[in-house]
Amino acid sequence: SDVCSSDLEGILEIYEKFTGDDPCDEPMKIFPAVHYSMGGLWVDYERTADGFIDLGSPKNHMSNIPGLYALGEAEYQYHGANRLGANSLLSCVYAGQIGGPAAVLYAQNQAKAGSETPSSVYEAAEAHWTNRFAELARRDGPENPYKIHEELGRTMLENVTIVRENKKLEQTNAKIQELTERWKKASVLDNGQWANAPLSFLNQLENMLHLSRVVTLGALARDESRGAHYKPDFPDRDDEKWLKTTVAEFTPEGPKFRYDPVDVSLCKPVARKYD
Repeated sequence: SDVCSSDLEGILEIYEKFTGDDPCDEPMKIFPAVHYSMGGLWVDYERTADGFIDLGSPKNHMSNIPGLYALGEAEYQYHGANRLGANSLLSCVYAGQIGGPAAVLYAQNQAKAGSETPSSVYEAAEAHWTNRFAELARRDGPENPYKIHEELGRTMLENVTIVRENKKLEQTNAKIQELTERWKKASVLDNGQWANAPLSFLNQLENMLHLSRVVTLGALARDESRGAHYKPDFPDRDDEKWLKTTVAEFTPEGPKFRYDPVDVSLCKPVARKYD
């Protein structure tokens, strides 16, 4: 067929390799899957008087930590309300063009070079993470971190993908808090001193729990449907109330949210129609 001789040939070959079925003879089995999370680290920008990005500003793509830049899929700037295909290419190319020169400009304008930073700064960071992993390495509780991860993934997949209902989001939030308490009693499983995968996993699992709660509570608050966020009880987009970016900040008690307005001065939003 025309499809089997097109630029999709490589994809079709991969499909046949993993399934054993030739898609030119047997219809492909296609289903949605979680691939990327939308959003990312907050980054700044500076605009010109006519609303465009000031390419001469060191603010562009700087995070809320001075001198720390986030570019590409690590940041949130260009995803919008939907994580569309090829956005990774957009993020890498465009953000690199904007953020790369900004980082260079920031470095050039510093009174001291990075090499002049006191060694105590690096030693403090090293001590922090050494102590962190030493504490995790002593964990010998009754919980299995991989089991916690499995429950977290299943709960998020069932309740916090595209279709979202407030009751289920509330249940998910409670479940995440339960899993977080269980994480505190999780065993490291492996006491090895070299290439200890369970130790690294236990550390990252806490980050997953924090991020899952950000996504869940952010979705719970937003009573509308927008992009890949669909609430059956609130099927319409509500630009008057929710034409805003959800920004979460870490606190020990849970994520703290604020809502930044979306700049639509150069491109006004319109209703999405498919007819």
